[in-house]
Amino acid sequence: MAESRSKAGDLSRTGRRVAGCGYTPKGVAAEISERSPGSERILLAALLLLLAVTWIEPKGSGLAEPDETRYAEIPREMLAAHDVIVPRLNGVPYFEKPPLLYWANAAAFRVFGHSPWAARLPTRLAGTCTVLLLVLGVARSRGRSAGLVAGVFYLSSPFGFLASRTNLTDGLLTFFFTATLLAGRETIERRSDSRPWKAFAAWTGAAAAGAFLTKGLVALALPGAILLLWGWATQRRGFFASLVFSPAAPVFVALSLPWLILVERRHPGFLHFFFVHEHFQRFATEAARRPGPLVYFVPVFLLGFLPGLPFFAAGVSRARRADPDAVFFLIWFAAVFVFFSISRSKLPPYLFPAIPAAAALAERGVSRARGLWIAQAILTTLFVATLLLHPTLRTEVIALKLQPIVAPALAALVVASLAAVLFAERSAGLAMAAASAGWAALLLGAVLGWPKVPEARRTAELAGVARTAAAERGAPIVSYRTYLNGVSWELETPIPVAGFRGELEPEFEPHAETRERLFWTEERFLEAWRSRPLVAVTRLREVVPLMLEQPPARVLRWSGKYAVVANWE
Repeated sequence: MAESRSKAGDLSRTGRRVAGCGYTPKGVAAEISERSPGSERILLAALLLLLAVTWIEPKGSGLAEPDETRYAEIPREMLAAHDVIVPRLNGVPYFEKPPLLYWANAAAFRVFGHSPWAARLPTRLAGTCTVLLLVLGVARSRGRSAGLVAGVFYLSSPFGFLASRTNLTDGLLTFFFTATLLAGRETIERRSDSRPWKAFAAWTGAAAAGAFLTKGLVALALPGAILLLWGWATQRRGFFASLVFSPAAPVFVALSLPWLILVERRHPGFLHFFFVHEHFQRFATEAARRPGPLVYFVPVFLLGFLPGLPFFAAGVSRARRADPDAVFFLIWFAAVFVFFSISRSKLPPYLFPAIPAAAALAERGVSRARGLWIAQAILTTLFVATLLLHPTLRTEVIALKLQPIVAPALAALVVASLAAVLFAERSAGLAMAAASAGWAALLLGAVLGWPKVPEARRTAELAGVARTAAAERGAPIVSYRTYLNGVSWELETPIPVAGFRGELEPEFEPHAETRERLFWTEERFLEAWRSRPLVAVTRLREVVPLMLEQPPARVLRWSGKYAVVANWE
């Protein structure tokens, strides 16, 4: 009898909390039944399993070219030059991105040495903190189980997983983006309800500064627009003043402005390049040479959030304007998706900051009804079938002898998705844990298989061969008509680049002798090739012309599209 009264009291308190939001969702009783200690323990175990997979780093897990190696080489050069103000790539200033990821990676290198694990450490920490923020942000109004479900959706999705372990600015941005939005929402709500709010406003400004120093203006403009739209849509009092005329603005300026001023003083013209070229021209023109159709991110999202697609669709369909939390996550997701869809520069990781919102919306679609779980099992099975039937992928798996890793991972994914259907009517939490275990198995397979993929060891192998050959004859190593960040990373030094520029920015280097030493004309390279021993890292398509030179090129090693050649027998 006492137990019945206790449950009735829990039901009453939960009902009052939901009603206090002005909206009572369908299936409240079903949700409450899932909020048991047993269900929460199962969900917590599933989340910890996924987190463990993001932290696993098998031996030989080299950095991927070009992005992971670039964001490792720049902080390495910062430490070597004893200059943490000006980022440098291959010995010259590099101003395409702000410095926060470089600073974090440099700190990791200082403590743990130069290694792929150290280069990925800040991203992993940011990914773990993103999950924690998401869990707390959803649990705030939906309960602990709901928060854990959102965290599981985030980490089991390929995009959430990549954002939590790959050495990219987008992973760190996702953390600060999430922190800015959650702190900003709390600020607006507290001020609207006449509760203490200024401390949260300061945290909002600090998080926004972190986002800006990671990725630039987009990290300020998008969260600001999302919070303003949400404040207007939910009729929050003083939502504009909460963000602009509050501690948020001075804290943001105090944290972000000093770096801009210091770099502009040392390199006049930096601010114009950084804001005009790297922001407005990149967004509005095809200057970055990364165009894509308006629907570019539709298939990207479908694949990147595949585990949660049916639940995301259900969560979006159940969102109502009277539910301020649903409106918040819906505006968050839509703003990021639309903004980058209309941009003239597109890459899949640009969608990473939308994935926490997608996970929160997917949580709202979870129920014990078997229909959605059947849909996820069908999508998962189709995904596995596509991988198995794709001729190129199948050939690569066989050639690299990855069958012992790939086969169990795919089998576990299919079995787990079917088990989720069977468990669904008994417990949505148990079904969620089963499905996430399958995706954890697939992601673990990707982690264990990465060291066996050529991309994981290409630059290390090419750099090792080049180093040995150069030491043999006392010859310089030159990158001819290409540049691999990973070669500089492995050699731990910038190298001359001939007939190529790419993303390198020699025009910002004030010392002419440095530009001349590191950037050769093609004519200078060919003259040196004909007159002295030389080792060149180049593309395969350049090898035949070099074989026709005197002396003819000799291939020392090739991998993928690249080769190391020398001009002696």
